[in-house]
Amino acid sequence: MNAKHSPSTGKCLLTLLGLVIFAQLSPAQEAWREGRNIAGLAREAAPTGQTANAVIGGQFTSGGFRSPSDGSTLWTGLAQASAEARFEDLFLTGNFGFELTRGNEMMGSMFTHPGYYPVDILEFTPGVKLRQTYDIGGGMAWKNASRWTPGATIRFQGTNYAKRKDLRHTTYRQELEVVPSVAYSGDGWTAGLSYVFSKTSEFITAEQVGQAKAESYTAFLDKGLLFGTLQAWDGSGVHLKEAGVDRFPVKEFTHGVALQASLGKVLYADVEYDWTRGEAGEKAYIWFRFPGARCSASLVGTLSGSSGIHRLKASWEWTKQENYETVLEKVTEGGVTTPVEYGSNRIWQRRTLDFSPSYRFVHQKGWSAGALLDVEYDKYRITCMYPYVYRHEPLYLRGMLHGEVPVGAFLIRGAAQFSAAVAQNDASKTVADESLGVSSTPFRLSEWWAMEQEWQDAPRLSLSLELRYNFLVGRNVPLYVEAGCQFTQAFRITALPGSRRQTTHLTIGYSF
Repeated sequence: MNAKHSPSTGKCLLTLLGLVIFAQLSPAQEAWREGRNIAGLAREAAPTGQTANAVIGGQFTSGGFRSPSDGSTLWTGLAQASAEARFEDLFLTGNFGFELTRGNEMMGSMFTHPGYYPVDILEFTPGVKLRQTYDIGGGMAWKNASRWTPGATIRFQGTNYAKRKDLRHTTYRQELEVVPSVAYSGDGWTAGLSYVFSKTSEFITAEQVGQAKAESYTAFLDKGLLFGTLQAWDGSGVHLKEAGVDRFPVKEFTHGVALQASLGKVLYADVEYDWTRGEAGEKAYIWFRFPGARCSASLVGTLSGSSGIHRLKASWEWTKQENYETVLEKVTEGGVTTPVEYGSNRIWQRRTLDFSPSYRFVHQKGWSAGALLDVEYDKYRITCMYPYVYRHEPLYLRGMLHGEVPVGAFLIRGAAQFSAAVAQNDASKTVADESLGVSSTPFRLSEWWAMEQEWQDAPRLSLSLELRYNFLVGRNVPLYVEAGCQFTQAFRITALPGSRRQTTHLTIGYSF
């Protein structure tokens, strides 16, 4: 239910999800689908035709090997639809989806995507949480008589996240992405350019109903690596409820440029650079500002042989982000209180470097097999209380083998995944200025940190198996039913409630 965005925690899940998507690409799909440029895809795709897919189903997840912000059990229902239409002068795409998840015994992060922002807020009363996610998107490209093809895509996603047991909270998240593109077709080659704009915003509203039976409910403001402030939820240190602002709002803007190029059907390459700017707070109460940047590149080679298609891909990504905590004072003049910002201190910074080579072979008889390796290095530096400096530098290694085999009306998919932190400098502490003689140290949520680290770093092996049955209703209504399960076994577990996790799903789909 909680997908980590930070490289040190959720990159494993996001990477493996990407592997599954890459593994399911059919040999007819063009390499331009790897990038953002719909104009280039319109040029390289089949000239005419329509495809569509609709899915409805659900899944159940259980097991103790989980993020401490995740539920002991999760029930999810979903409905998704997507379509693509290719005409002589127009290329159209569209998608719609809805997902409802119920999680039991949930606590921890109040955000919908824990780890996406460099700050987080945690609560500590287990209870039921509900999350609704809906997304809609589409794209269009104009295939005219010239060598130039313009196009654009737009995507919107909204999430509602709620807990109805004290400490109660409601979280709303919105994502908007717009990507205008242009492509130029030469003699045997195509080049493209895209501009990327996206905005994510999220805010948390917390409340307490009635009187607490014991002490007030507490909340923790995580400023990085579980260092931060622990106090009553309505205290000024966690910013959930204070004069002038009755919620915790966060937003981030992204501007980027992407270049793409292909040489026939053999080679495709793209590179993208993004600038990000985010802040937490509103109404002149800006508590944190976190600028960043991201650069990524990929190269895809496709070789056709007498027996099938060989597909090789290499991806590289570098990111950086910093977080500055502002120094604010409330000044009252003439009975009016306004915040005054005196400056800011850099309290957190992150650098990541990731490299992923992969290979896939698709036989002309329909079966396929592939492999992927992912190496990621993260570097964190925390300075939330001067002169103490904390560093955390993990190195992750992940791998995957996958394949699929058609057997009559059935399609069988399987995968084996491995992930572990193979080396790290585990949060070493240094003192920037020994002469200050500071006796107090930054507060850390140590027990929670131990669980988070174990979930991120523990060696694990995951096996997944899916079985799809294709059939016709009437003469020309193609449907399929799919069932699958993923089982994860982790090793050397001491802090988490278990070492296993499983997800079982059942869906019915309509492809035409």
